[in-house]
Amino acid sequence: MVIANPVKRRYYEKNKEKIKAYQKDYREANKKACYLRSRVSEAKKKQQYSDKKRERYRKNHGIPLDDPFRKRKDGEGHISSTGYKAITKKGHPNQMDDRGRILEHVFVMSEFLGRPLYKRESVHHKNGERLDNRIENLELWSKSQPPGQRVQDKINFYIEFLEKYGSLTWKPKPISVDDLQ
Repeated sequence: MVIANPVKRRYYEKNKEKIKAYQKDYREANKKACYLRSRVSEAKKKQQYSDKKRERYRKNHGIPLDDPFRKRKDGEGHISSTGYKAITKKGHPNQMDDRGRILEHVFVMSEFLGRPLYKRESVHHKNGERLDNRIENLELWSKSQPPGQRVQDKINFYIEFLEKYGSLTWKPKPISVDDLQ
């Protein structure tokens, strides 16, 4: 520790051991308060950084500094970098992340179907316009037919597919290799 004042420096050098012992006792006695004080100062630093960052953003984008901060409500959205509208619906089974974001066309289709989309399902825009999320412009696509399967496996797959999406009036039995020969 460097002390510029010569009087204070002599006092410190003379009573160095007493001062260190006092500081140690104080820290031991007030351990919780010292810890909380350091945590508060860390939180303040983070808040100050956040405030400076927000101020810089507002200056760069021409937003008045006294304008209140606006957080989007549940269901409001933004245009993602891929050109789709993303909305917030916390707790939805098809949400993309912990913040509850979901692509609007996926949400519209799941509401129309009355169920969440399955893993290997996607929603396609018929006219190619990514922001046109009317149900008339959306169609459900299934990606559950990977290449490189045997014929009997594909037949069994399509039977399951029809049971899931179509209405079968008869129940076909799965085909085995012996039935194909």
